[in-house]
Amino acid sequence: MKSTIQAEDEAEDRLIWPPPHAHQLLILLEAFVQKTHGAIPNIKDFKVMAEKLLSPCAKRYRPIRVKSKYHRMRIIYGKFKKLINHTGFRWNFDNNTPLCDTDVWDDYCKANPGVNKFKYVGLPDYEMHKNVFEKSNATGGLGYSSANPPCDVDEEADIENRFLHPDNGQSDDDEEAF
Repeated sequence: MKSTIQAEDEAEDRLIWPPPHAHQLLILLEAFVQKTHGAIPNIKDFKVMAEKLLSPCAKRYRPIRVKSKYHRMRIIYGKFKKLINHTGFRWNFDNNTPLCDTDVWDDYCKANPGVNKFKYVGLPDYEMHKNVFEKSNATGGLGYSSANPPCDVDEEADIENRFLHPDNGQSDDDEEAF
């Protein structure tokens, strides 16, 4: 169950950042990450984003507000990623939500505050969040999220090959030279 402070913070966030505005920020963040090859934005970058938000949002955001929203989005993505990587849940790929018994969900929510909202809604714009925040929320090289669709035979063979032969960066010619 949410604390009163947590509920007030989320309500204030929705007032300041309505979903269309948050989506516009994600678009800008995704473009920034692609342009800078995964760099984390600094205050100058947030200032540029604040200026670019003025036209589509018809609202002027201060750079510090943009920075704060970025960090809240990163935290929310981290919570959602932890949820999708949690074993014991089945996954509804249509609406990006977990499927489990109520008591299992309640126990998970007690251990992980702030995830209750994902039960029926999932994370809007999950792929965009993933593109923006994945490098700052790394997993092992063989990690495979339960939110991804099942592997096909070729993908599974590739994963198994990477597991069995982690140093497969050498070509066949290099191996013969030794």
